[in-house]
Amino acid sequence: MEESRNCEWGLPKHAAMTTLGRPSRTSMITLPSIDPIGDGKALVVLLDHMGNSLSVVNDARQSFDNRKEQWDDKDAKLIAYLAREGHTSPFRGVVFKWWVKAPLFIARQWWKHTVASTYVDDQLGWNEKSFRYCSAEDAQFYTPLVFNKQSESNRQASAGPLGGNDGNLALAQYSQALQGCIQAYEGLLAMGVCKEQARAILPAALYTSFTWTCSLQTLFHFISLRIDAKSAQSEIAAYARALLTLARPIAPEAFEAFETNNYQF
Repeated sequence: MEESRNCEWGLPKHAAMTTLGRPSRTSMITLPSIDPIGDGKALVVLLDHMGNSLSVVNDARQSFDNRKEQWDDKDAKLIAYLAREGHTSPFRGVVFKWWVKAPLFIARQWWKHTVASTYVDDQLGWNEKSFRYCSAEDAQFYTPLVFNKQSESNRQASAGPLGGNDGNLALAQYSQALQGCIQAYEGLLAMGVCKEQARAILPAALYTSFTWTCSLQTLFHFISLRIDAKSAQSEIAAYARALLTLARPIAPEAFEAFETNNYQF
């Protein structure tokens, strides 16, 4: 995917269009999407949305029982003030619904944001593919494009790619382990073992999919914590960049205020 340098991390310049649905069961729908990792398996799709930047400032003006129909310079100043001063509740009136395909370890990191956001429990939605119901016989698995070294100064971070032939050796070991898990899973199913037990041996590299419904406030919070690959794992940082790229056209003025505030929310 073509990249541009719209911010420090380099956002994808264009979104592709993805078709979701099964022709035999539902109509096919073409939606904006991005493969964040670039492996032909990962995917972020914007399913639906409600509201825009004008919704944010109108919710803020509700304190004065006032609203506007057209955006102007005063609105730009107001939304910048709201973002800068941490007046976040007006941003909850803009809602996004996503379909995400990601490795299990990314989905589990992502889920932490849903668990933590109890102040909008009635709005947040998370529904995930279940390998209790679905067989993983045709599942896909994530393989890093580059294997990185463990950081010596940060126990949760990496420190650049492995040198010499170590990257090739790591790939061979990784692929062998994945193949072993796949063969064991298929063997258990062939013996008659139920899917809900056989799934326990599937690795964190397994691709799952989920729908995520969130407010603009929650989206900003997620992006602020996950978009910088210096502090977040590079894979989830790539997903954060995809969310930003796909959501920005819906509320560009709100995102401009977010960016001016150095992606802090």
